[in-house]
Amino acid sequence: MKKNLTTKKLVYVALFTALVYIFSRFFQIPVVTPFGQTRFHLGNVFCLLAGILMGPGFGGLAAGLGSALFDLFDPVYFTSAPITFVTKFALAFVAGAIYRKRRELVDKKRLAFAAIFGQLTYVFLYLLKTYITNKFVMGFTNEAVMAELIPKAGVSLFNALISVIIAFILAMPLLKSVKFE
Repeated sequence: MKKNLTTKKLVYVALFTALVYIFSRFFQIPVVTPFGQTRFHLGNVFCLLAGILMGPGFGGLAAGLGSALFDLFDPVYFTSAPITFVTKFALAFVAGAIYRKRRELVDKKRLAFAAIFGQLTYVFLYLLKTYITNKFVMGFTNEAVMAELIPKAGVSLFNALISVIIAFILAMPLLKSVKFE
């Protein structure tokens, strides 16, 4: 298996970077929490698809870049761009690493595991970042931290569930038609 960057791979990375950005920016519902905001969006669907279709490295790159670009162009999330790159890269990397070891072209069981564990990785990292920021940077009390984490956890888990379902449905025909390697 070749790991070198071809024009085709570069185009796929650019395409999925754009899809992650577009579906994060324009297909979202903001949700206000007591100390800030979070949002429901469809960008994670394409983060998962990037990892599953392109593998952990290139998929992670596309997911991280598309999500970081969203943050960079939004004043609410601007300062979160570096950590968003890492967390979304991890989402796609985990999904891609799990799905890469499939036995057949469309392995539904492995696809489901890849999508679920990719999303759970992201939710965990996102909530950990929120906890560390609120507890140690902002100096909030434990009660205030939990008042922020609980709504964000609910929205994040709902977002994860919807993303897993949609990515699972879209990945099946795409795996048959898209040849990344």
